[in-house]
Amino acid sequence: MNERLWVVGDGFPTPRLHPEIRTYREVLHALRTGELSEGYLLPSLGVGPRDWEYLEQVVAQAGRSRTVFLDAPPPPPLPRAEVLKTIQENVVIARPRVSGHTVECDLVVSDGNEIMHDHTAERQHLPGMLLIEAGIQATTWATRALYPAGEGRLPPYPVMHGCAFDFERFLFWLPVTVRVTLVPGGSVSEDRRLLRAEVSYLQREHVAATGRFSFHAFDPPGIHRIEQKQARTVIASAHGESRTASA
Repeated sequence: MNERLWVVGDGFPTPRLHPEIRTYREVLHALRTGELSEGYLLPSLGVGPRDWEYLEQVVAQAGRSRTVFLDAPPPPPLPRAEVLKTIQENVVIARPRVSGHTVECDLVVSDGNEIMHDHTAERQHLPGMLLIEAGIQATTWATRALYPAGEGRLPPYPVMHGCAFDFERFLFWLPVTVRVTLVPGGSVSEDRRLLRAEVSYLQREHVAATGRFSFHAFDPPGIHRIEQKQARTVIASAHGESRTASA
């Protein structure tokens, strides 16, 4: 194996054409069999902090602590409640950093992520839907951080009503930064705020894709009332049509 290796998750393709990249399972096997006796390991997508901690233990057990070195561990994903997810494995951002109205996050991907498992392009690159989801999560976190609710109110709930994306080049298994800048839209009321999110996806310091969301940051009870009212209108209309058709 090469001296410097990127370690990716087992759910990613086995990159046989790229000797600098190995899956987590391959690295563990190489350490235990003696194939990997020296080198510097760097974490990439699909590998979490606990994976890295265990890898360090295996290096020690193999007696390679003086010849196999590990880079700093990958950051843990945000707690699912921070980005309004119900499954922790589907959280794909970590370590948000705020600068003015801009937030930068690291892209993280669990091996259990549903989008990665359901992607149909042989996993040769990161799915566009995964990047879109990362943009939504980063926008959600940024909205709640930059426009916190007043005392006694729930954090704002972003509801998108427009989006657009341009994928200029593929993004691969190496680290990705998601950058979101929130732009006020001018309309502010007691229960909602109009905003726009400008999103950039950077890999190796190059912008590979961009996106834009138009959305309202709602007070949660307000958007729930709106949804219920609209749902009742649709149901009542459908019920009325069915009665007319059966008459």
